[in-house]
Amino acid sequence: MKKGILSFITAVCVMITGCGSVDYFSESVSSSSAREEKMKLTILHINAENKGFQEFIKQAEKKLNMEITVDKCPDNADNRQAKISTILASGDKTADLISVNDEMISEFKYKGYLVPLEETVMTEETRKGFPQKYLESICETGGHIYSVPFQMDMMMFWVNQELLNHAGVDEIKDMDDIYTLQKSITDSDKFAYGDAWEDTHVYNSIGEFVNLWGGDYLDWMNPQTQEAVRCMKKMLEDGMTSSAQLVDQYEQMEEKFIKGKYGCIFMYTGALNTFRDANVYGKNKIHMAYLPQFREKATNIATWQYVLNNASEHKEAAVKFLQYAANYEGSTDYAKLMKSYPARLDVIENEDINIEEIDMVREYLKEYTLNARPLCENSMEAISNIGTLFQEYVLGECEDEDFFEQAQKCIDTYYK
Repeated sequence: MKKGILSFITAVCVMITGCGSVDYFSESVSSSSAREEKMKLTILHINAENKGFQEFIKQAEKKLNMEITVDKCPDNADNRQAKISTILASGDKTADLISVNDEMISEFKYKGYLVPLEETVMTEETRKGFPQKYLESICETGGHIYSVPFQMDMMMFWVNQELLNHAGVDEIKDMDDIYTLQKSITDSDKFAYGDAWEDTHVYNSIGEFVNLWGGDYLDWMNPQTQEAVRCMKKMLEDGMTSSAQLVDQYEQMEEKFIKGKYGCIFMYTGALNTFRDANVYGKNKIHMAYLPQFREKATNIATWQYVLNNASEHKEAAVKFLQYAANYEGSTDYAKLMKSYPARLDVIENEDINIEEIDMVREYLKEYTLNARPLCENSMEAISNIGTLFQEYVLGECEDEDFFEQAQKCIDTYYK
């Protein structure tokens, strides 16, 4: 009897042990494999070939246990816009995250192409690090936020110190100093002020002048808006700037500035690399300066941003990466490795961030109001239309009132 009972107990124990060992081993192997398997992600990025960005991606892969493939966006703006539009509109799954600029997000956020990020990435706490009005104007619509800014460009005032010194002007504080600078210039192909007034690029210049005069780009009946563009026209009429710039985009403007053709320009912070590479950047050469004092202290900002493709099959990995890129640590890593100004204001203020001209950028943060450029769903079409009207206006092909009325009609068509 005892022998039978012992045999039964032994059999039960073997069954229990056998079953248990198989299940536990299987679960252990399965969970171990899951831990070791890396999440995969593909990013279509404007900086794919930049060594600093490549280092940032390597660092992100280690920190996030992720395998990240980076594809290059086209350099040409029109080609870039066309490629990204095609990917998103067609439901192409090859790119999970895509880097876009203000103009692109202002179109795509209305199309249903993108995944909302306010609950997973751009939470209330995370948003505090970014310029609030900018997020509301550019990244949001309908109560949702569709992008994560990672790199900021700020419209700055740049001067050629050699030309200023020759004119006996230490700094340009107002319009009188620009006129003084022009009087000192004897070469017919040199001007106190330079710009890019091609029909799509002049939008940024109009916006900056409207900022400084305290106007409103969306209200062309506003006296300050009108005064701002009258000033631009008068600069052309008085020979302080060149009519040749009516066909110039930023590349041509920067080239002329580098060659010493202009005493000062408005241009984004990203131009620093161009001037440094041309060996013309420095305290006694081309450098950033405080904005001239007109009516208001304000300037525009723009950013590059990540968007999450709604067709992505790797949304979990994409969100994980975006959480890192959006937080203080990830933004700091990006700034240090890229030597670029981050989109988070609190990271710009980080004293450990050592980037050329960052002290001047911090001064702008303290001294000036940061505005988002007014954009709409069909921004490029609206921008081009007003740019064409502006060109006709400064060339004297239409009167003031006619130009203002036509510009307002354009605004009412695209922005209302």
